[in-house]
Amino acid sequence: MIISHRHKYLFIGLPLAASTAISKELCEMYDGKPILNKHSIYQDFLKIASPEEKNYNVIACSRNPLDISLSYYTKMLNNSSGNFSNPQLLRKNGGHLKKRDYQLSKSIREQHMDYDTFLKKYYRFPFDNWLTITKPHCQVLIRFENLQEDFEKALKYCGIKPKRPLPVINKTTEKAPSFESYYTLKNKALSLSIFGPYMKHHQIALPKGWRYKDIKWWDRLWFYILSKVRALYWINISYRNTKAQKVYKELLEKHQ
Repeated sequence: MIISHRHKYLFIGLPLAASTAISKELCEMYDGKPILNKHSIYQDFLKIASPEEKNYNVIACSRNPLDISLSYYTKMLNNSSGNFSNPQLLRKNGGHLKKRDYQLSKSIREQHMDYDTFLKKYYRFPFDNWLTITKPHCQVLIRFENLQEDFEKALKYCGIKPKRPLPVINKTTEKAPSFESYYTLKNKALSLSIFGPYMKHHQIALPKGWRYKDIKWWDRLWFYILSKVRALYWINISYRNTKAQKVYKELLEKHQ
């Protein structure tokens, strides 16, 4: 989470939605400073905010859940930075990693598990994330799919003149296939069941040829019920106070 008292903005870094790149740029170029934790939510901020700070412009970045899911699968498969084989990063040891994800990553690597199998094993209920409890508080929502342009719009909304394009962090040397190429007729029904209600709720475009009306009513009901339960859990049972990882730790040391 990044705050600027000069420009009166608060950036909420949602997982797997360019939070690292945006946080670093705001600190380096736009008078931001890190507070709380990298993925603290707005409700965490309200507990420490002054009356004036509660009126700051709130910015967050959303990402297509189909892309989020594939990105997370890829991280598990490649064991990015060794995170998924490091027991010190488990929540029970003060880290951010679920034991279930730690174990599944091992299975994915050992069994060369494909993405369709991952979908079946990983998702037990319709997808949701902190965007659902964050979006109602945002004045500006950056779309990951339109990152550069929306980041500049967010700055301008806060009365800030953009100084340069947002630097790309962890850019791959080879052009990766579109995440939509992983969603086929074979996994369409399962994918709509998992991601469809969230995408409809947040007005996120489905892949070409897919329709909102193909989402089953019981999946929409499940999403609605679970969103209430999840919101209570996310807001009241915090596991976000974890050890700062490399980039955020560097920001804390440099800008606080």
